[in-house]
Amino acid sequence: LLIHLTSTAILKDIVVIKPQWLINALGKVICDGNLHIDKYEFKHVGLQEDLKTTFEKGLASRDFLEYVWKGECELEQVDFFLDLMQRTMLLSKWIFSKNELYLIPSLLEDYLVEKETIKGRRCVIDFSNNFLPIGVFQRLLCLCVAHSVRGNENESDHNELIMEPSLHKNYATIEFEPGFKVHLLQDEEAQTITIFVRNDEFAGKCLRIVQAMLRKVNHDVMGSGLNWEIYLDDVVADELRSLREAQEENASPWFSCRENKHNVKTSVTPAAENIDLAGFLDSL
Repeated sequence: LLIHLTSTAILKDIVVIKPQWLINALGKVICDGNLHIDKYEFKHVGLQEDLKTTFEKGLASRDFLEYVWKGECELEQVDFFLDLMQRTMLLSKWIFSKNELYLIPSLLEDYLVEKETIKGRRCVIDFSNNFLPIGVFQRLLCLCVAHSVRGNENESDHNELIMEPSLHKNYATIEFEPGFKVHLLQDEEAQTITIFVRNDEFAGKCLRIVQAMLRKVNHDVMGSGLNWEIYLDDVVADELRSLREAQEENASPWFSCRENKHNVKTSVTPAAENIDLAGFLDSL
């Protein structure tokens, strides 16, 4: 038995001839810390705070990852695991700290939030005609954070840095660029993911970015097996309307010329789903 990843050109170059080795390594990180982690061991080696940050905030340090993987691989193979987890959207770089940290969304904790208290225009992604698999929302968070990180790097010379994301297993607040803030909420019972856009001027751009990210997750990770419908806030009627209806009526703010002043790129081409993660993020 072997594992051959084929979703992008770079992943096609990876063939794992010992799948259990890969599973064991990932299981050292993506696990229930209360059941599978010896806290006294990490305290003994001076990684108690790293352990706490990993399983309370979903942020793993390089030192923590090197330690948990030391029995599974050589030190030089740590970069392989980090790269693989980034390409499969299990992990994202975290630059909002002086330390070298990596976000692992599957380790985040749930957050109780009332949907009615969240401000912004709603973009509802409805999976209820099929189902919303575990891990889709977390991979969407990975892509959103990766996009935010690139935006922060681009703005670093302009004294207008992007806010640090606030992340939970089912809810997040992320700023893609200055003034472009979104909230993401997963509702397991309703089988939906809702994006709340705080600024109407970025609504159209947000819609295209989210659509592209969903296609990327679907193509690269889910075997193109996801099915969803999109519903958008109708500003006039104060209700949700289908994406098709909103497109046909050029509904504001989702389909408005105002977004042009933000240098919005044309919609992501289908080929973007087949390219490497860095190239995909550049295309957004």
